[in-house]
Amino acid sequence: MKKIITTAVMACLFMAATAQENINPTEEIKKQLSSDELTRYENAEAIKAKGDNLMQQAVTKQNQSDKLKAQAAKLKKGKAKKLNKQADAIDDAVATQKNSAYAQYAQADREFYAVYSQNLENLMETCPANKRSSAESHISEAETYFANAEDRLKRVPTGKKITPLQIMKVKEEADKSFNDALDNYVQAYADILGWYDKKEEPKPQPVIVQEPPKPADKIIYKVQIAADDKPLTIEYLRKIYPSTEGLNNELVDGIYRYSVGFFNTYEEADKARKEIIAKGVTTGVFVVAYKNGKRVSDISEVYTAE
Repeated sequence: MKKIITTAVMACLFMAATAQENINPTEEIKKQLSSDELTRYENAEAIKAKGDNLMQQAVTKQNQSDKLKAQAAKLKKGKAKKLNKQADAIDDAVATQKNSAYAQYAQADREFYAVYSQNLENLMETCPANKRSSAESHISEAETYFANAEDRLKRVPTGKKITPLQIMKVKEEADKSFNDALDNYVQAYADILGWYDKKEEPKPQPVIVQEPPKPADKIIYKVQIAADDKPLTIEYLRKIYPSTEGLNNELVDGIYRYSVGFFNTYEEADKARKEIIAKGVTTGVFVVAYKNGKRVSDISEVYTAE
């Protein structure tokens, strides 16, 4: 999900579009904004794009670190130590890069929040009574999540001994709260404007863990959409990828990796990757390969573009 707004909000928009194909939530929200609100909204989109670019750079660096760690795992202690040290340095750079991205996200989210707050207040004045209660509930939830996010940022640790990773973990939690706040605001618009009228929201699908096939010399490809050093919840994954049906997860080198699909050729997997990106998922989306059921650390080992 590149994104013109937050990852969480975009995920909500995808689900809304699924629920009612003729609705484009982003455009519907923009139609409600005054000229000044729209200008402020578009400025926030630009700030968000800067954060997305920083986050993408961090993902690229993280891939470099993962490769070094994979190589180190195959070496003796002395040689492995050097590679692991290089990987640790990259991890620090990744955390620093993500902290910069989260700073951009927080700035943009505050702008989105201000626009939504003012605009929804005006819409509520003419909101039908049968829709007001649900909208008010989502607005209240949004305010609570936003306050939690700001409170978390006030508690970002400081000091010479504080590592970028320690700072990142706090900013990451704050970012999730910002996303939850904006999610609820988008849902308030859905309540007021009737996006789900006569439509049922899609039911959440469970994460289905599938074992890759393991015939001799069999090469398969999948599309990775997320990775973290701790397990991700179904709810959080749905914010990244609209449907968790057929989603694979595995633990590799201490990292939980989530991917979709089983493809016999790289071309099929790359086509799926492009389709996922076209739907808005852009951070950390790439093709991975498996040989005889084992993940290949460098895809060039099994595939070379002609």
